[in-house]
Amino acid sequence: MTFLNPIFLWFLPLISIPIIIHLLAKRKSKLIDFPSLKFLKLLEQDALRKFNIKQLILLIIRTLMILLIILAFARPGLDRSTGFRLNSGSIDLLIFAIDNTASNQSNIENIDRAMPQVFSDELKAKGFNVAYCGLTDLQLHDSMDEIAAEFGDIYHDDFMAAFSEQIDLDRYERKSIFWIGDGQDVRDRMEELDGWSKYLLVTPVDNDAAITNIILPGQGIRLGDTYDMSIELGRSIESQEALSLELLINEKRQNQLVVEEPKNSVLMTARVEEGGYQSGRLILPSDEAAYNNDRHFILPAEGDIPVQILRSKQIPDFWTLIKSSVEDQQLNLDIRVLDYNEIDNMDLSRGGTVIVDAAHMLASYNWERLETFVSTGGQLVLFGNGGSAMMDVLGFKSQLVEEINPFPLGLYLTGSATKTFNTTPLRTIIDQNRLKVFKRYKTGGDELGETWVRFLDDQPFMGSRNLKEGRIVWFNTDFGMSANNLPVLGMFPTLIIQLAQSQAIKAQTDLYNAFVGDTLNFFPPPLASDNSPFSVQRPDGTTDFLSPDLNYVLHYPNTNLPGIYKLSRGRQVLQSMAVNISSHEAQAHRPVYSFGDTDIFVSSDASEITNEILDQGSSLALWPFLFLVIFLLWLAETYLARIKATWRQHV
Repeated sequence: MTFLNPIFLWFLPLISIPIIIHLLAKRKSKLIDFPSLKFLKLLEQDALRKFNIKQLILLIIRTLMILLIILAFARPGLDRSTGFRLNSGSIDLLIFAIDNTASNQSNIENIDRAMPQVFSDELKAKGFNVAYCGLTDLQLHDSMDEIAAEFGDIYHDDFMAAFSEQIDLDRYERKSIFWIGDGQDVRDRMEELDGWSKYLLVTPVDNDAAITNIILPGQGIRLGDTYDMSIELGRSIESQEALSLELLINEKRQNQLVVEEPKNSVLMTARVEEGGYQSGRLILPSDEAAYNNDRHFILPAEGDIPVQILRSKQIPDFWTLIKSSVEDQQLNLDIRVLDYNEIDNMDLSRGGTVIVDAAHMLASYNWERLETFVSTGGQLVLFGNGGSAMMDVLGFKSQLVEEINPFPLGLYLTGSATKTFNTTPLRTIIDQNRLKVFKRYKTGGDELGETWVRFLDDQPFMGSRNLKEGRIVWFNTDFGMSANNLPVLGMFPTLIIQLAQSQAIKAQTDLYNAFVGDTLNFFPPPLASDNSPFSVQRPDGTTDFLSPDLNYVLHYPNTNLPGIYKLSRGRQVLQSMAVNISSHEAQAHRPVYSFGDTDIFVSSDASEITNEILDQGSSLALWPFLFLVIFLLWLAETYLARIKATWRQHV
């Protein structure tokens, strides 16, 4: 049993009023002087005769009438499924979950919004608590009008936790969710709602083709180069016709393919006709669901892979020698050598590799900026001990301890090293006993995630650790003649080149490509003479202004639209980044998703689901019957009150 207006239950103490009145109105006994004890027995019998049964019945009726009036205004109802269990407040909760994600863009505008509103009004009249939410954020609203289509994914965290933060779920005996959408992800996400009644109104898209993903080449593309990109397509069962795939570079048509069914993976060739960032767009012909027919990308075609070296000055200048060697061999590396006082002039927006040959010279804000750079796809090569900041980045638990050995330590290669690099130069040098290290750092047992080269006593010499999308490489020694003789050997330039060229393709391209909802990170070079503000030009033509943080990194989190986002300062475009809907949301629609043996009630007919909810969640209202009983009691009380007061029990 449930009460729709439980506040009236606070008036229950009022049922004591008839009892109090009865007690106050009771006549006091009179003192009578008896001339003889022979009348005592007769007086006892006379007292019994005067006990009035009518007053007792009237007391019970009036008390019961006040009780039933209070209960009637509290509007009790009998839940058909839970029987006579007593609760205060509504026990029924229904949440309309509207699929406003990217994959349902074509449907949400055509949803009959009047149906949920009319249905919710009917449910509220029957004692339901009704709320609405969009599946991108699960924020509960009182009206469906507050939910709009977004280019987002379904809320990725726990549904129950999200709802519990907004309402008290424990107060409801029965909880239901009414999902309106194309059916994607329904089965996986509804399984989290244990004990809920689950309903799905399916609104499928029959004819849909999609560009689900593209795989770009790594950096090092130059002007005039031809390159291939791998493109993954999808199509619904009804989409049998050939697909026309078009490629635009800097908004100029460059290539076109016809993809016959059932082929869903193709290679498309492009050419760098203009130097700089390649702003690309892949287009499919428009169909019933056009949200996934475009795919944007940014590919840097500025020449070689950038390698920036932050050096401590030494004689001879080994880094300049390495740079000259790379240029003489015409390798695909663009090496830039900087002094430590030029650290703010590093161009981290290009990605690639940053080498720091004396980690102890980095300040705290330098570490934070470099950590952001690595997290977004860059590679950082460190030498020596950078203190607690470096320990935090690398994940060591204890501070490094410097150890100087007057006797040079030899090296050997582990199996992982021979699989990662072409280690022939290294192996030759080690076999000849030419590689010696005099100074190193010990770490109290902590090591990097992947160790490529070790000391003979098993201390790591060089290792790496992935940090989100990028990689950190650490050399367990200082860079200098007093510490080791690495720079003078032929292996070291080869090792640096291999490190720079082995950076993963994903890490090279993801720096310029993101998904809706990601935070974009820009690394503009500081310009002391330019005080104009930074701005981000959004795909819809609007502009947002940004300020860099203490590490001179700009963060832009408002990526709610697919397209190209351009960081500008004044009229100059500093960096462009492409944002797309996720590959999961971009997949082509299927008319029916598989729900298997689940407890989800699935239908494409709204009336069928609403009838099912009403049948399962209806309760029997008891308050009309209470008013009928009150009326009958009032008739009985009126009749008894008119009977003469001399009516007594006969003895």
